[in-house]
Amino acid sequence: MIEPPDHKTLTRRQFLTRSAAGVAAAGLFRPGSAGRVLGASEEPFSFGLVTDVHYADMPARGSRHYRDSLQKLSQAVELFNRRKLSFVVELGDLVDAGSSKADDLEYLQVIRKVFEACRTRRHYVLGNHCLARLTKAEFLANCGASVKRSYYSFDCGRYHFVVLDGNFKRDGSPYAAGNFSWTDTWIPNEQKQWLAKDLQKAQKRKTIVFIHQNLHNEEDAHGVKNAPQIRAVLQRAGNVLAVFQGHMHTGGYAKIEAIHYCTLKAMVEGPGPQSNAFAVVTLDGTDSIKVEGLGLQKSMSIGGRTTS
Repeated sequence: MIEPPDHKTLTRRQFLTRSAAGVAAAGLFRPGSAGRVLGASEEPFSFGLVTDVHYADMPARGSRHYRDSLQKLSQAVELFNRRKLSFVVELGDLVDAGSSKADDLEYLQVIRKVFEACRTRRHYVLGNHCLARLTKAEFLANCGASVKRSYYSFDCGRYHFVVLDGNFKRDGSPYAAGNFSWTDTWIPNEQKQWLAKDLQKAQKRKTIVFIHQNLHNEEDAHGVKNAPQIRAVLQRAGNVLAVFQGHMHTGGYAKIEAIHYCTLKAMVEGPGPQSNAFAVVTLDGTDSIKVEGLGLQKSMSIGGRTTS
């Protein structure tokens, strides 16, 4: 059960003050550090996942409670810090679109202060809403990411991890400042070739993939349209265990050719901390993966002999 820090509505100033204090207290844990975290090479180890935070300083619209994401993310960060995780991955759509580029940069700075209270490495996956007013370079320069590439890989313990970017149009041009339709989602050939080479180099390591858009169903509006090609690359590699993704706010699960596709529920959905959703994933050195759902996120055990 989640232990919420405070069910009262906090002002932006209070959040910034608390977050700044948390970063100062982190000591040797430098935000955005690419260095190893104590215990990261030990088995088992755990990492955190959040997705579709959609923070914006604007009233709720439908089921999306944009301002409440400040308290929800703070709640997740507090739990992540207690667990002393190896790293945390934000699976895209950290902010929602304001009426101007200045709005989006302001939203990004506010939510960044909350996320930077994480006392471990943070990885950022690009989402379509992140690019409603900004270019990829602008988002990465202002979100707190230590890596300035939109797709890359890294190792932790005995595992290999890949961050993909599905924010490209059919012609291969990148999403930038709203020049796109969110359903026109592709991974261009250059990234596909990079992925194949990266997985080949990492063949001795079991691999986990992170992406915002969905790779399990190209027919759905949330899906990467050339997903079959990308799945073929993952399947040929033979070392990919699972793909963690966001974008589809209801979440879900699919298994295709021995690879598990786990879609997390969106954090922005529903009012207050009682509607929060995020996860802690534990790897034990085998093919088994434990997904501990927090709040409304479903828990599951995948890989190994059973999936439940």
